[in-house]
Amino acid sequence: MGGVSAENASDLQRRAQELRQQNQALEGSSASVVASLASIEARLGQARAELASFRARAAQVRERRRAVYHELTIARSAQRATNRALAGRLQMLYEQGDTDALAVILGAGSLDAALNSIETMDLAAEQDHALLAKIKASSRRLAGLNARLAGRQRELDQLAAARAAATASLDAARASRLATIASTRARTRANATAIAGLEDRARTLAAVQAAPPVAAPVPGAPRVLPGPAAEGVYSLTVVATGYALQGTTSSGMPVGWGAVAVDPSVIPFGSRLSVPGYGLGVAADTGGAIQGARIDLWFPTVAQARAWGSRAVTITVYSN
Repeated sequence: MGGVSAENASDLQRRAQELRQQNQALEGSSASVVASLASIEARLGQARAELASFRARAAQVRERRRAVYHELTIARSAQRATNRALAGRLQMLYEQGDTDALAVILGAGSLDAALNSIETMDLAAEQDHALLAKIKASSRRLAGLNARLAGRQRELDQLAAARAAATASLDAARASRLATIASTRARTRANATAIAGLEDRARTLAAVQAAPPVAAPVPGAPRVLPGPAAEGVYSLTVVATGYALQGTTSSGMPVGWGAVAVDPSVIPFGSRLSVPGYGLGVAADTGGAIQGARIDLWFPTVAQARAWGSRAVTITVYSN
């Protein structure tokens, strides 16, 4: 607790109050960020749902385009085959010389045969033209459908890209809000710890300042010289109370001047202590009421113990 004596209790309380006000401001800011985070998460959920919908619809359009393209490929192949068949039939008629109806009539053995030949030629020609027209119409329809599907796919891909960008932006905003909330809560906890420390120091300092003047060492107090510190020397502000009971300490040694009762979790047994106004002592006893930063100092008489009373002092601990 080095430097405590140079502090002022009112200054410590003022600093604690400033930290409280800072925590109130942080809590207000955190509430605003939490509300903003809830809005961002709602928008993020909607953006993700829309992105999934656009991607699913784009996938359906791509699949439909593949089917249409396959049909278009078949139609164009059929058109080429029909054109080749027509060309072959025309070539055959040209090579056989039966290129007109008059030639067919003159070459026929009877009128019925001539009429049948002419009807067959006309029917074949009509069927070829009808089939070719149907194939061409199907090709045009499929080509137009493929173009429309390509346009729709581009539109859906653009919408999906826009939603993906919006989702990434909202994800970044969400991460930023979460980091801000975590940082704010960490600062609030650190401030709360600092407030508790400042208030504890202020109470200790006030008790020290309110205590009666430290008396001179009691006559007859032994001069116990501390040995070398194995783990260092440190100062500690405690509440010291006088007692004058007879007997032995909890460590087994008889009570006597310099026997100090301590909380072993705070001051280890065997530590040598320098107590202003009392002198040097040894941590050799404990008790149910000795908890935390409290010590009991042994005095040979009740009057001396009462004269000491209970006061806050800053002691020096020479740990073993």
